[in-house]
Amino acid sequence: MLRIERVSHAYGSIDSLRDVTLDLEPGEILCLLGPSGCGKTTLLRIIAGLETEYDGAVLFDGEDIGPVAAHQRGFGLMFQDFALFPHLSTGENIAYGLKRLGLRRQEIGEKVQSLLKRVGLEQFEERDVASLSGGQKQRVALARSLAPNPRLLMLDEPLGSLDAQLRDQLALELRQIIKSAGLSAIYVTHDHREAYAVADRIAVMNIGSVRQHGSPRQVYRRPSCAFVARFLGLKNVYSTSDGRMTGLLSLAGGENWSTGSSILIHPAGIRLEGGCSNDAISAEVTLEAAIFRGESYDLTAATVSGLRLSFALGELPVSIGGKLKVYIMPGAIIPLDA
Repeated sequence: MLRIERVSHAYGSIDSLRDVTLDLEPGEILCLLGPSGCGKTTLLRIIAGLETEYDGAVLFDGEDIGPVAAHQRGFGLMFQDFALFPHLSTGENIAYGLKRLGLRRQEIGEKVQSLLKRVGLEQFEERDVASLSGGQKQRVALARSLAPNPRLLMLDEPLGSLDAQLRDQLALELRQIIKSAGLSAIYVTHDHREAYAVADRIAVMNIGSVRQHGSPRQVYRRPSCAFVARFLGLKNVYSTSDGRMTGLLSLAGGENWSTGSSILIHPAGIRLEGGCSNDAISAEVTLEAAIFRGESYDLTAATVSGLRLSFALGELPVSIGGKLKVYIMPGAIIPLDA
């Protein structure tokens, strides 16, 4: 339903987007994921019609919407700071856009009640928005965005101002609400865990370009390049020319790895047991660091050659400085693009 074709944009002499091509299917949530300054918000503003100077085309249902004014596109936009009207109640904030559409009072009231129920705020219609918690304000802002039945919902870092625990909880709620409304959505974030929770598909961006796109599982399991791997928190990225890799790569079929390229040893493929796989590579390591995460430990261990591996285990197998044998499973060594 949405097609972004070779869109480029610059602020003066600085490129903010470079030849970006993406699409969005009906009912899909596409997440634009990347660090600050990568171009994701600029792309969102172009789709919304708030940024009009760009090369390329933005098509909606096959129509080039470049000439269509932002307020005529029928899109909903939710900002990080929520942009609620402090002098209006919760219900009045939600009703604001409906009044501008010229709907009857009874119809507006029914719509507001329906939306309050959808976002779990049935008892808050008359509540002053200044008295609401951050999570409640986020729900009000979402309900207001949903009120005009947008053809496309766009969310720009909607959980960015909330604490980590609340973000994890509301990310799942956001996905459920968007899906229950049957909407297509574009969701901007810099937090890969948030993207995993919300998105059907992720486009990882850096320096104005899309470096990889696919389902959350595809992007996590098979990152395309060193930037994507590191941005997703995967630390075991090495050059094949690193002397510490020689022994490991020879066991993994060293003739298949080109000199000077990058590889990832995926932490999900590092285990304490080789299982039934005859192709698992074993390595003696010394535990150097362990961080308790509640449900697991994040471990750093060094091989005899000095290669450091990061991975997670449910229990702490030995104390710091202790030795253990780990197994790198087939498929855990992944070639990365330059």
